[in-house]
Amino acid sequence: MSIHLRGVLWVAVLAMGQGCFTRNSLRDPELRRRAANIVVVKAEEMPQRKFKFLGEVEAATCTSGIYRTNYSPAALQEMLKGEAARLEADAVTNVACGEGGVRFECWTSYECRGDAIRWEGPPANTASNPKFTLLLRE
Repeated sequence: MSIHLRGVLWVAVLAMGQGCFTRNSLRDPELRRRAANIVVVKAEEMPQRKFKFLGEVEAATCTSGIYRTNYSPAALQEMLKGEAARLEADAVTNVACGEGGVRFECWTSYECRGDAIRWEGPPANTASNPKFTLLLRE
């Protein structure tokens, strides 16, 4: 086998192995702070508040012959928050997790998907139930 062909094969093997690593979206301090303030909201718990759909977010793990990861659904939901922070979201809703099956670089995978949303306007109950009352002395 020629040296050139071996080099091409090594690059292909390394590229496939890198697919099992998730990108670390939280190295940026601003993204990390945004992600910490994002909430995961179940569809039935959605407040009567308008929101804008920003996009679908996904977090996945994989198990290949070389790299093995075992993330819990809760850990994957934290990863969803990091992805939603990239979209400048306030919340993630409609989250579903399950076996992802075989992917290009993985023998098996487990994934979570959700919808990143941004709230529009104040919360619905703010106008009718103010939190603070200002008292003035005469």
